Amino acid sequence: MRFVLRACLVAVLIGSLVNLPVAGATEKPLGTVTQSAAARLDSAAAVVGATVYPGDTLDTDSAGSIRLRAGTAQLYLMSASSSRLEESPTGIHAALVQGTAGFASGVSDVVELNVLGAAVRSRSGEASHGRVSIVGKNEFVVTSFRGPFDVSIDGDSHTIEDGQSYRVTIVDAQDQGGQQQAPQPEIKNQGSGTIPAVRNRKKLLLVMIYSAIAAGAIIGGYFIYHELNESPSAPKHLSAH
Repeated sequence: MRFVLRACLVAVLIGSLVNLPVAGATEKPLGTVTQSAAARLDSAAAVVGATVYPGDTLDTDSAGSIRLRAGTAQLYLMSASSSRLEESPTGIHAALVQGTAGFASGVSDVVELNVLGAAVRSRSGEASHGRVSIVGKNEFVVTSFRGPFDVSIDGDSHTIEDGQSYRVTIVDAQDQGGQQQAPQPEIKNQGSGTIPAVRNRKKLLLVMIYSAIAAGAIIGGYFIYHELNESPSAPKHLSAH
């Protein structure tokens, strides 16, 4: 009897060990690291060519950076930034935890970044380049160098226009008068204005156009475009900017 029990136990253990690699192999990879400097992938040094999976975390030091590619979509973390990758059927889906992320999407893949509970998402069939920076507890700045793309939360959605930069503040709907419609935009003399939030039960986006962004957008747009579209086969050395 003991012999039979032991034989059954051994069979179960062997079966479990055989199935472990098969289970791991079924997890679909998201993409590949194409550039890395002073960056980590799941707390280990990130190396070019490493495969990334849903649930992986990316972090950069104060002088670090990392770029990954998934199909025609790319994600670029700048210095002192952190992101967590999430499952995506096509393109890149990630949560920006802190810092700044640049992204590019092709016509066949979509990039979606979750930022402080809001979603910044490129549009299917449209190539775009953008950048998102967390600047406060409930605030982030989103810039389109090539767009447009969208930012939304709880059904409240706004278009990030091509070549524009916006400061986005996430507020409770109750703080804005519950179901009342927000006031119409007021365009100020210096070229900035407020886009009203729409009705929503939970969270609202207060979106303010940044003034005097043209020069910064041109410089930043060239940097993002160059970093995200450089051939991975001949990457340049990444340095702090």
